[in-house]
This record gives sequence, structure tokens and C-alpha cells, in this order.
Amino acid sequence: MTQTIALSGLHHVGATVSDLDASIAWYRETLGFELLSTYGWPGVRAAFIGRGDIRIELFQDEAAAPMSDDRRRPDTNLRIGGIGHLALAVADLNAAVAELRDRQVEIVAPPRDVPDGSGARFAFIRDNEGMLVELFQPG
Repeated sequence: MTQTIALSGLHHVGATVSDLDASIAWYRETLGFELLSTYGWPGVRAAFIGRGDIRIELFQDEAAAPMSDDRRRPDTNLRIGGIGHLALAVADLNAAVAELRDRQVEIVAPPRDVPDGSGARFAFIRDNEGMLVELFQPG
């Protein structure tokens, strides 16, 4: 029996960080996100940040393990189960990468074509925690 659940979109993506305040500041200063709300419980601080319809939930858990080096690299990230990166759509990939490079953001993988013939392009940067962030220009 097939059941159809009426989904209306992606609400948010969650990420664990080692320094909540530094991550909020990085996303605000680098990508224009705003702090939407904060909350927590013993041992955990959390915040929602957003820009337009994009929302990210950040967690700082004092018992969290650090991110592995393999999770920080596009070539080894795919070999680890779970969600490996956050992808943000941009209108002009080359301009976005140039601006971020000028802001001293690490460009992990320079712009290249998605190998599906769609004309889409992508690049990867790292946030302040080392998490991979894809910049995606639709074809």
C-alpha cells in the first residue's frame, strides 16, 4: 500500500559545531545569514540562522566529537554515511567564488560542471568549522 505524504519543502538543515558564536558570526558576515532564534538545554546551545527561505540549525554540544578530517574533504566525504554537505544555490558561481576568495574564504574545489549535461556548475568552500558548503549554479 502506497501512502503519499504531502511535503511542502525542506525546512532546515542541522549541523553540530564546536563554537556556536563563531559559527553564527561566520555565516552572518560571510554569507549574509541572520540569527533567528536561540535555545538550549543542559550541555547544549542551539540557534537557528536564516537567509530568505534558507534555514540552518546549529548545535554546540559539549559532549560532541570533533569533525573527522575525512568529512572536511570532498574526495573522502562521500565515503562517510550521513549528510555530507550543505548546498546553497547561487545565480553566478564565478562571481560568488571570486567574492568569497577576496574575503579569504577557502575554496576547496574550484568551479566545475556537473557531469550530467545539464549545464549546472558547482564549487566547494569550507565554513569556519571546516564543514563543506557547496555553491550550486543551476543549468
